[in-house]
Amino acid sequence: MNAILRSLLIVVGIPTCVASIYYGLIASDVYISEASFAIRSAQAANQAGGISALLSSPIVSAGSQDSMLVAEYIHSHDMMQQLQQKLDIRKHFNSADIDFLSRLENPATEEEMRDYYREQVTVNRESQSDVLTLNVRSFDPQLSHEIASTIIEKSEALINDISDRMEADALATANAEVDRAIHKVSTASEALSEFRGSNSSMNPIAESQAQFSVVSILEQKITEAEAELAEKRAFMRDDSAEVVSLRNRVNALTKQLGIEKSKLLGGNSGRSSDLIADYQPLELAQQLAQQQYASALGSLELARLEAQRKKLYLVTFIEPSLPDEAVEPQRLLDTLTVAIFSFVMFLVGGLMWSALQDHIGK
Repeated sequence: MNAILRSLLIVVGIPTCVASIYYGLIASDVYISEASFAIRSAQAANQAGGISALLSSPIVSAGSQDSMLVAEYIHSHDMMQQLQQKLDIRKHFNSADIDFLSRLENPATEEEMRDYYREQVTVNRESQSDVLTLNVRSFDPQLSHEIASTIIEKSEALINDISDRMEADALATANAEVDRAIHKVSTASEALSEFRGSNSSMNPIAESQAQFSVVSILEQKITEAEAELAEKRAFMRDDSAEVVSLRNRVNALTKQLGIEKSKLLGGNSGRSSDLIADYQPLELAQQLAQQQYASALGSLELARLEAQRKKLYLVTFIEPSLPDEAVEPQRLLDTLTVAIFSFVMFLVGGLMWSALQDHIGK
């Protein structure tokens, strides 16, 4: 019986006593600042209520990849360095005021510092709502709050930078297309202006069409004049004043018709046909350039709207808390946990020892 009590004292009593002394007198108070946020993109609002409304209006989920990216960034060496520069967290965590089991070793390497930092700063992601919950542990309530606030600030800056770069890239491509279209319109317009200046013709096709109209009118007038002349000659003499006048009119119209047809056909050189042949490709090139320019402007506007729709936001719906009391260590509970664990180990060890003795005795 004395052996059992002695074993019980050693296996259970000593660890429990040590735990009581450590948690009751030595362990430093730990203050935890908590915040919850999510990564969303700008889209049409959904009708919802409560937290769902906050998470979905006027923003909609951007997917888990962005949340995982932010979680990795929070645990990154870069984030740790930014916190070090702003808040000097190394000085706090290796302070002699913190108990020897909880503080950071001094001196500590960068890798040791990062491992310690990851123990003090944790990020949990809710898979269904894609909400990130940040917990920051330190030994000063104000510092815990400042670390959590700085982490959210830097994470938001990262998300904004990603969004700005995505928007800039999309708009740069669309603007480049617009610039190319403007250059083509300018080149086509210059070629058309040069053609008009060198040939003294604004639009050979329109001019030819106008010339056709003149020829048609003259032909109609000649037909009408010849019909009237034939009618007059039926009952008048050829040397009568009216017949002579009508004959002169027909001759004049016929002569004018010949002149207009000569202009239409470009004379013997065929200049009108050559002008039209040279003008049509230039006009077509200008029309295509203008259509491409209009299309490029439409694409630019669509790119701008798409960039705005995909713009990412970090939404903090639970701001970093400023702890007013230490939540760790839970001194009584932790001591009791050590006692129970030690007692279980004592029972397991006793059973194993009894089984071994029975085996040896056989």
